[in-house]
Amino acid sequence: MLTKMHIRFSRRAIKQLPDNKPGVYIIKNNRGTNMYTGIAKRGQVLETLENHFYGGEKYVPGAWLQFEQFNNLTECSDRLKQILERDKPKYNKS
Repeated sequence: MLTKMHIRFSRRAIKQLPDNKPGVYIIKNNRGTNMYTGIAKRGQVLETLENHFYGGEKYVPGAWLQFEQFNNLTECSDRLKQILERDKPKYNKS
């Protein structure tokens, strides 16, 4: 893992995330529970995360984002699998 960041889940905050490598993102509620985990490809981090906003929302109330950046998609896939097995996020399909 190259970088690990925790930020409020807002449009403004996600614009600050690095986009030069792929990453795994975890959307957490205000209690820190993993609600959804996914992969964002290199060059598509902002685009991917913006898909989780509805309409003109600027932020998701109470939500936090953990972003882990990796060298390649294989590393991302391995990490995603670990997280899904461990946390079983509510909105990830089984």
